[in-house]
Amino acid sequence: MNLKNTYLNIPTLVFFFLTLFASCNNGAYLQEYQNYQDFDKIKNRRLTGWFPDSLQKQDAYYIKNISYLSTTCVFGVFNYQYEELYDTIFHKENFIDHTQIKTFKTQIELVKNIIPVWFPPLEYWNEKQNGIILYDNNYAYKDSIKKQIYYFQPELRFP
Repeated sequence: MNLKNTYLNIPTLVFFFLTLFASCNNGAYLQEYQNYQDFDKIKNRRLTGWFPDSLQKQDAYYIKNISYLSTTCVFGVFNYQYEELYDTIFHKENFIDHTQIKTFKTQIELVKNIIPVWFPPLEYWNEKQNGIILYDNNYAYKDSIKKQIYYFQPELRFP
């Protein structure tokens, strides 16, 4: 068997990698589900993104999750119906302390330019002094007035 010397020329290689990089766009991956039942139909949990699964209960609806390749951070929100299903998770004993709140605010400040329109803006979080919990590597907050739960996973840094 005779093997030929094959090689890719430099311009072709550069074009290939630029195309690959542009197609990934380091952009956003948005997932939306009308209700928990639609979300729960997905048996392969790898396909559900970075949802903190055990945070959502069966009454959850209008579920949104957006993750970014460029920062590896995640924003999410869902509505809920029954307050009592979340009372044990969002109990005051689970609230993060003031030092952790400062860390949370610093982390969300770093990604303020990519906060989705359906997620509360930076000013909303600057007013929060308690009620935020750390749950499955996500900061989470229950807005009892809007009956929504927001979660944010800050940028993951790997050594």
